[in-house]
Amino acid sequence: MVQPTHTTEMSTLQTVKSSTQGLQALIAQALSTETGLVPMRGFKMDLSANRGFQKVFFSVTCECGTAALLSVEISHDKTVDEVKDALPSLVGRLEGQARSFRDMTCDIHRRMRMGPGEGR
Repeated sequence: MVQPTHTTEMSTLQTVKSSTQGLQALIAQALSTETGLVPMRGFKMDLSANRGFQKVFFSVTCECGTAALLSVEISHDKTVDEVKDALPSLVGRLEGQARSFRDMTCDIHRRMRMGPGEGR
C-alpha cells in the first residue's frame, strides 16, 4: 500500500473541503496579472445557499476607490484534479467579472456605493 507523503501542495486526491487556502492559491496562480484580482485571505463569510460548497473570495478595485468582492464556489466533494480540469472555465468567469467591474465608469461605481436611493 502506498503511504501519502506530506507536502505543502494539495494532494490530487484530496477533496476541496480539506484545503481552502490551497484551493484559493490554485485559482490565484491561474489568474492573469492584468485583471488586478487579489485573493482575500482569511475572509470566511459563508453566503452560499448551497450547503457542501466551498467559497473562495477575490477582490478587484477601481482607481476611484470602489472595490468589488468576487467569489468562486466549488463543491466540497470535488477533487483537486477535478478543480484543475475546470480551472480554465472558473478563471475565465472570474476574470470576466473583474473586467465587467473595471469597464464600469466611476460614476456607476459611486452609485453602487451609495445604494439604490441615491439621487432620488
